[in-house]
Amino acid sequence: MDEEPQIGRNFAEWPAGYLFPVLAVMGSIGIKTFLGRKHERNAFLSYCAYLTGMLTSVVFGVYPMVLPARDPAYSLTLDSAKAGTYGLKVGLAWWVMGMLLATGYSAFVYRSFAGKVKLDAYEHGQGH
Repeated sequence: MDEEPQIGRNFAEWPAGYLFPVLAVMGSIGIKTFLGRKHERNAFLSYCAYLTGMLTSVVFGVYPMVLPARDPAYSLTLDSAKAGTYGLKVGLAWWVMGMLLATGYSAFVYRSFAGKVKLDAYEHGQGH
C-alpha cells in the first residue's frame, strides 16, 4: 500500500503535530491502566483522549485534503469541498440561531424536571 506523502510533509513542516499521536498513545495506555485499577471515569476520559488523538492525527496528516485520492488531481480538498461564501454566511447565521434555540430548550427542560422525584404509593395503584 502506498504511503500518503502529505502526512510526512505535514509532520516535517509542523513538528508540534506529533502531540496528536502521542495523545492517542497516552490515552490507550491510560485506558488499560485505569480499567485495571477500577477507575472507570479516568478510563473513559483516557478513551476520549485516545479517540481525539487518533482523529486529530489523521486530520493533521492529510490537511489540506479532506479525502485523498491515488491521483492528487482527484483529491477532495478544503477549497473544493466548501460551499460558496454566501452559503457559508447564511449557514452560520442559521446554525447560531439553532444552537441558541437548542440550548434554551435544553435549559428549560432541565429546569422543568429538576429536583428529586417524590412517589406517592396511592398515585400508582399500589395503595390499600
